[in-house]
Amino acid sequence: MTDMRNRIIHSAMEQIQKYGFRKFTIGDIIADLGISTKTVYKYFKGKEDIISAVCTSFVETEKEKILKILESEGAWVDKMTAFICEEPSRNEQLAFELKKHFPDEWKKVMDMQNFLSQHKKSFMEQGVASGNIRPDIDLDVLDIIMQACVDAVFNIDASVLTTKQVLKEFWNVVMYGILTPESKMRKV
Repeated sequence: MTDMRNRIIHSAMEQIQKYGFRKFTIGDIIADLGISTKTVYKYFKGKEDIISAVCTSFVETEKEKILKILESEGAWVDKMTAFICEEPSRNEQLAFELKKHFPDEWKKVMDMQNFLSQHKKSFMEQGVASGNIRPDIDLDVLDIIMQACVDAVFNIDASVLTTKQVLKEFWNVVMYGILTPESKMRKV
């Protein structure tokens, strides 16, 4: 991929963040990069082609982040912590707009979610096999809890806590629970 094509995709990502998928224009990209319309059309057929490239780039970047974490050296717990606490690149309004108006691109995002779910499930199974997760934990339930918590992160008041802070605390609760050591000793 050429450098100019990448610059256009990067600019489009920024414009989409500002204006949304439907409201950003090729003119926004041209003004941002100081290039001609002809230059944009040298690399893309039009706005929908740019949106497709942006979505493909987003999906590839997210997959690479996860694979890099899972393939890194280190303890299982450290990798799982990085996997969970990785700041998600997600915007609910943009997701809604993409799903409603660009269903083919939304399918790419859903395929990425399936990719992430498969890797997370496999990685949790490795955690059980390596003795890092208790064998009596239902991994499907754990996955549901984890996904619900990650989804809830996007409904927080950003002026109180950052997404990364919430994910870190969520992971702390999952890893160590809410009970004190004394409370754990009591029988229910």
